[in-house]
Amino acid sequence: HAVGDISDETVVVDLDRNIITMGQHTPDLPSLPHRRKMKLEAALENHAGEVFWQARGLTTAQVEEARASGDENELVMLLGKADAVWDEKISTLDDAFKCSPAPDSMSLLYDDAIGSSNDKKQSRWDAVQEAFLRFYVSMLKDYRKFLPPSPKDTRSSWRDFGGIDGGGRFMVEDFMKAQRP
Repeated sequence: HAVGDISDETVVVDLDRNIITMGQHTPDLPSLPHRRKMKLEAALENHAGEVFWQARGLTTAQVEEARASGDENELVMLLGKADAVWDEKISTLDDAFKCSPAPDSMSLLYDDAIGSSNDKKQSRWDAVQEAFLRFYVSMLKDYRKFLPPSPKDTRSSWRDFGGIDGGGRFMVEDFMKAQRP
């Protein structure tokens, strides 16, 4: 695919295979603040965890039981089967759009509330979107404090203002230090 043709500073995220490919000169990505990461992971598990395992031929209960048993071999074997099921599923699809329903799909509109048309409950997919939105808003709410003043007569990029003195770059280290753990 396009991964072989990425530029030196491009990041390609393959959501189907859980693979991140980075260009040769892409700066290392900083770690996510622990508390925010845990909050996002909990929301995703709550709203889409079962979907993740069902797509791989398992239930959450099977995975939790294998983890609780303490038998590493059983867990590795179970997760290996899950990966094989997923790999087979995605290898038979022509494009990403076959995986996703249309925005007005009945399965999205009534997924969580089959048979109760009066229930205005948030769908699980809306809840996942909201979890990511809350995560990004909490991470980026104060980013402007870490932008250097922009000279009016210079072109800017994410790396530097015109590449002249290195003083125009977003202050990543300071931004990450300011994040709550």
